[in-house]
Amino acid sequence: MRLEHIALWTPRLETLRDFYVRHLGCTAGPVYVSRSRPFRSYFLTFPGGGRLELIKQPGLDAAPSADAAT
Repeated sequence: MRLEHIALWTPRLETLRDFYVRHLGCTAGPVYVSRSRPFRSYFLTFPGGGRLELIKQPGLDAAPSADAAT
């Protein structure tokens, strides 16, 4: 079995992209900005294959409410 890619939602899109590029040797593609939904993403390619998609959308950095913990 081979995974094509995994998606990871993050409030720190560029910071996380830079981490994977600097410390894990990934290559980052250009930023993708959706025209139909409010999100941006980067595809990162690992040196040995496999890709990671980092995604950010508005409101993702909001703290979860107390109700979300129950």
